[in-house]
This record gives sequence, C-alpha cells and structure tokens, in this order.
Amino acid sequence: MENTYLIAGILAFIAICFFILNRIYRNRTTVNTEHHDHESADGVCCGKHTNCSKGYDNSNLYFDDEELDKFKGVKQEEYSDSDIEEFRQILYTMKEDEIDTWVHCLQTRGIEIPQEVKDEILMMLQ
Repeated sequence: MENTYLIAGILAFIAICFFILNRIYRNRTTVNTEHHDHESADGVCCGKHTNCSKGYDNSNLYFDDEELDKFKGVKQEEYSDSDIEEFRQILYTMKEDEIDTWVHCLQTRGIEIPQEVKDEILMMLQ
C-alpha cells in the first residue's frame, strides 16, 4: 500500500513538471506580442508599432496611390531603387497628419513599405 502512494506521488510530480515545462516551452516558441510603454500623441500614430493601435474608419480610407497596388505581396527587401522612389514621391506629397493613416491603408492592402521609406516615415512622425 505504501508503494502505491509513493508511485502515485512520483507520477503526480512528473505530471506537474511536464505541465510547467510545456507551458514554458510554448511561451518561448509563440510569437511575442509587442509591448510598448508609449502612447500616441493627439491620436496620431507614433510610428513605433508594427501595426498601429489607433482606431481607423476603414470605410473612408482613400489615397491617390493606386499605382502602389502592383506591390501587393512584394517583400520589403525585394524593392528596386525606382520602386522605393515611387513610395517616396507619394509620401512627400501628403500632409503630415495623413501619414499614419496612409501606412495603415497600405498594410490593409497587403503592401509592405520599403525599409528605407519606413525609416523616413518614423523620422517624420517623431
């Protein structure tokens, strides 16, 4: 009888250890959600998020940039210098308060922004 309690205790200990280790492993292998300790100023995106947490009215999002639709699905490292220049031309023709909405609009359309242009956007939004 004493051996039965000992075996049951060992099995319970092993099960608890397995459960804890499984939780730790799953937490390390899942994609971490970004944590930001900053707030957007005046409701304008700070530009430091992968996806902006600012609320958007998607029904009214329109920018005269339909020529960028050809870049849907293109990875940011695949852009040529002339492609990057197309993004820049549009960026520098818009008002500063439209930039964060434009970035969101591109994201919802599946268009990645070239890294060089992202850096310029961050500089403009700071």
